[in-house]
Amino acid sequence: MLNQSLIKKITIGLLLIAIGVFLYFYFSVFVPVLLALLTAIIFEPLVNVLKKSFKTEKRIWPVTVVFTSFVVIACGLVYVMLTSAISRIVEWSQNVPRYGSEIQTIIDEVIYRFNDLIADSPQRDSIISELNRQSDRLLNTGYDLVEDFIGMLGSWVQSIPNLLFVSLVYLITFFLFSLDLPKLFQAFYALFPEKTATKLKTFFQRLKSVFWGYWKAQFLLSVMIFILTYLSLLYISPRFALFMTFIIWLVDIIPLYVGPALILVPWGGVMMLIGDVPTGLQLMILALFLLIIRRITEPKVLGDQMGLAALPTVLSMYFGFVFFGVLGLIFGPFVVSAFQAAHEVGLFQFVKKKSVEKVEE
Repeated sequence: MLNQSLIKKITIGLLLIAIGVFLYFYFSVFVPVLLALLTAIIFEPLVNVLKKSFKTEKRIWPVTVVFTSFVVIACGLVYVMLTSAISRIVEWSQNVPRYGSEIQTIIDEVIYRFNDLIADSPQRDSIISELNRQSDRLLNTGYDLVEDFIGMLGSWVQSIPNLLFVSLVYLITFFLFSLDLPKLFQAFYALFPEKTATKLKTFFQRLKSVFWGYWKAQFLLSVMIFILTYLSLLYISPRFALFMTFIIWLVDIIPLYVGPALILVPWGGVMMLIGDVPTGLQLMILALFLLIIRRITEPKVLGDQMGLAALPTVLSMYFGFVFFGVLGLIFGPFVVSAFQAAHEVGLFQFVKKKSVEKVEE
């Protein structure tokens, strides 16, 4: 007959498995709440500073100030980015006829030279018929791409109400989490014995320093990318140098694998399509250069700021990317840091004790 201890362990194990499966399938539902909790933890030091400045133990006013400042700054950044992007799109659309005429001139010149090239060829008719078939296929592919793009724009427009609702939920939960954050941590630590709770506090303090170190490293890398990009664009495209450098910097500071290439490659492709091949090639080369520079310097900077050696940082990023994609590339160093912090505070000490007991037996 199974004893109560074994039944309890089996029940807890099954419950953990059920929670894991549930989170795996419905993780996206909890993303706004988790982001709100993470944001509240990030701004908690600022709330404590304001509490000391206001000389009050009540959190309502410091939290209100931090929350209002966050909303105003975020809305301001979104407004600036949207207005700048819309103005550039309008300016580009006004130049579309000129771009079209330039493209048509290039195509006519290519056709004229090609006709001269195959004028004396015995297979001239078959070559022309094959080119006509391929051009029809290319035209149909273009139509399909346009239809897909229009459908994608429609889905984006339809998702705006959902995005607004999710953003509202995120802001409300962020404010409420920030109000009761100390109580939430106290309730969490109360679930464990005092010795374990002390270790967990030390563990989370270590993770906090790792988290800030990660973002400090990302900021330092983005500053380097900003300087290199601005100096390069002053030579390649001085007119849009500052604006495009700012956009690239915003994209680069977000931990994406492609980084500046997400902006520079499409920009270079557009420039090549409108006939400015040298500028397009320079933008492509700049994207490759920035990607190489960032990937070379990132492990060292991340390791220094997060307290990891360069080799574990590189390996964690590599295996994280291989098994989990871009998210693994981002969270790989965090996992290594978490294990290192857990080992330092003694959360794995019971494993050592069991191993020693087995050896003595």
